[in-house]
Amino acid sequence: MKIERLSTANLREGVFCVTGRPGSDEWYEQLDAWLDGKVLRGNFARGDDGEVLGFVLYLDLEKAPVEIEGGGYYLMQCLYVKPHYQGQGVGKALIETALADARTCGAAGFVCEGFRPDPRGPREFLPETFFQHRGMPDAESRGPATLYYTLFEPSAPPPRYVPLNFNPRPGKRIRIDILDCKRCYYNVRSRNIVQSVLSEIEKQGVSVHWHDQTTRQAVVDKGMSSGVFVDGKLTFFQGPVSEEDILNALEVAIAARGEANKP
Repeated sequence: MKIERLSTANLREGVFCVTGRPGSDEWYEQLDAWLDGKVLRGNFARGDDGEVLGFVLYLDLEKAPVEIEGGGYYLMQCLYVKPHYQGQGVGKALIETALADARTCGAAGFVCEGFRPDPRGPREFLPETFFQHRGMPDAESRGPATLYYTLFEPSAPPPRYVPLNFNPRPGKRIRIDILDCKRCYYNVRSRNIVQSVLSEIEKQGVSVHWHDQTTRQAVVDKGMSSGVFVDGKLTFFQGPVSEEDILNALEVAIAARGEANKP
C-alpha cells in the first residue's frame, strides 16, 4: 500500500462519493478550488495493483467553511475506506498521515466530527465509535455530530461550534432557506433535491432563498455551513435529504399556518 498526496491533478481518481453514487462536477470543482486555494488538503491510499483503497480530506479551520472554531486546529472532513479493505489498517494509515501533515503545518490540534447512528438508516462515514475507539476526547455536540479531538499543543483549548446566528423569519409566503456549502456530495444532492421538489409542486405561496456557504466568513456569520429551513424552522441538518422529507416538511408548515390563521 502507498499513500499519495491529493492534488488537483488526481482529485477525481483519489476522492469519490462514499455512497457509491457518481460525484457531481459541481462538487469536484469546489474541492478543486479549495485544493488550489490551500484550504483543503488530503491523501489517498493505493494498493499494490494500483486501485485506490480510500482517502482522507482535512482542512485548516482558520480558512475552512465549517461551523467549528479552535485556534490552529485542522478538521478532518472525511475519511473513507472501501468496504473490501476495511479492517486492514488502511484507515489507520490515512488518519496518521493526516495527523502528521497537520502537525508539520504547525497545527495546534486535530478535530473530527463523529456522527451518531441515524434512525433513518446507516451512515456511510465517520461513525463516532471510530474516534471513541481511538481514545479521542469529545467536546461539544450539535445535531447528530460530536467533536472529537487530538491536541498537539497541550495548552490549546478544545474545539467548539460557532454560535448559531441564523433565524430566517417567515413572511406572507412559506419560506425555504437552503444553506449550501458544497463540501460534500450530500450537501450538493440535498440542495438539488429541494430544487427538484419545488419545481414539481405549485410554487404559489413558496419562496426559496439560497445561501452560498462556501467561504469561512459566510459560515461564521450564520453559525452553520449546511441546512434546510422551512418557514424558519431548521428541518434538515447534516446528512441526506429525500423528496419525501421535503414534502412532509412543507405539509407541516402549511398545516401550521392554517392553524395560526384560524379565528
